[in-house]
Order: sequence, then C-alpha cells, then structure tokens
Amino acid sequence: MSESAGNNRLVWAVAVPAVLVAGLLVISMRARRELQHEPAFSVDPAQVSLVGRPAWMPEAVAGALAADVSAHVAAGASLLSEDELVSLARTVAEASPWIESVERVEPRWPAQAEIHIHVRQPVLAVGDVLVAANGRPLGLGPVTLDPAPLRCTGKLTGEDLAECAAAAAAILPYRKDLLAQGVRIAEVAAGAGDSVSFITDGAVELAWGRSPRRSPLAYLDVPLEGRLANLQQVLKDHPGLQGLQRVQLWTDRPVVVLRDG
Repeated sequence: MSESAGNNRLVWAVAVPAVLVAGLLVISMRARRELQHEPAFSVDPAQVSLVGRPAWMPEAVAGALAADVSAHVAAGASLLSEDELVSLARTVAEASPWIESVERVEPRWPAQAEIHIHVRQPVLAVGDVLVAANGRPLGLGPVTLDPAPLRCTGKLTGEDLAECAAAAAAILPYRKDLLAQGVRIAEVAAGAGDSVSFITDGAVELAWGRSPRRSPLAYLDVPLEGRLANLQQVLKDHPGLQGLQRVQLWTDRPVVVLRDG
C-alpha cells in the first residue's frame, strides 16, 4: 500500500465520525428548535393555578393575584428557551403590585412552569385598600397579619401615604414588644410640619418625627433608636402611657403632654 493511500484511509477514519457527529448535532439542534413550539414544551400564560401562599394571605386574595398574572402575561414561553423563561419571569413580576420579585422559574414537563415569587407584605390599611412599605397600594384585603396593618385615615397625598407607610414599616418590628408594655399602636397619620405621628388605641399621639424627604430640618431629629429609647423612658414614668395626651419622640429628650383631668 502506498503512503498516499494510507494517509487517505487515516483522513477518512477521522473525518467520517466527525461528519456524523456534526450531522447529529445539527439534527439535535433542529429537533430542539421544533420542540420549542410543541404544546408539551410551551407554557400557556392563560392557565395559572395557585400552588402555595403565605399563611397571612387568604385564598381569595391569592386567587386575585393569580388572576392578575393570567390577565397580564400575554405571551407564552418555551420550557427549552432560557431567554423566554427570563422574559416570562420579568413579565410576571410586573403583573401585580403584590409581587415584589420573582425568585425563580422552574420548568415542569409537560407544559408547566413553577414560578416562585416574593410577596409584598402590607403595613397600612386605607379603608379597605392595603398599602406596602414603599407606599404602593396593593389591593383589597383582608389579611391575617399579626400585628395587623396600621390604619391610615384623612385626606392623603401620594407623599403623605409614602411617609406614613415608611413610618409604619420602621415601627413594625417593635410593635409586639410595645404591646406587651400596654402600648397598642393603631393608626399612623401625617402631622404638622412634614411630620408623622402614631396614634394608640387609647388616643395617645406619639409624634414620630419629620421626613428627610420633605423637611430640610429632618437631620436634627434623633434616629430610630433614640426615639424608641425616649418612648421607653416615658413608659417608666407612665406605664402604658396612662394619663398622657401626646409624647414627642424625635427630640433629644421626650416631651410629654398630660391629658386634661
């Protein structure tokens, strides 16, 4: 056998498997593209079912959230397309104010995707409408949170609502401890001078302070820890805030106004 013939056989020995592999890859890629359009590999956004919900969110509220997603998400997605699944997650996140973020999307064959979302927790109740910590209205309740969202009444601008929501979110981690000391905060309201106040169920006003977004003098107010320390100091002298009408918390020392009579 000549050297040339031997080289030709060596080339074929290498080239033929390579051609076959390339052919299989092309076939595989073509099949994948075609499968993306098969019903078993496509998610229909009109078919949304609720798998789980937070314990504080009733089924009716969660069902309304699912209906919002179904109505908002117009385009389907292929389980085999990462780009389409990312787009689906982005669209779902924009479907309802209740949805703070989409944590992940998990494809489930056939024609299903399990979408894990992070739900905003309401901190305010304006009438029947619940409001998140960022001041965004979420929708109708009720919810079974403990402590319950604070009531917020009166004529409110959008800025007032945002300030009241921010204050409600700031005091939320401390409300159970305050309740154990006889202080049940029930309402939050926009006060004078770009300030915010809490109102207890005993009608005691807790002047919380001025908003850094609305008052150029807000930097003079003591921080959160100082306001809570002021409240604790008042509670030592007036357990449960008995006999008080108003407590100013945002100054270096608390200012107490006694109730008439």
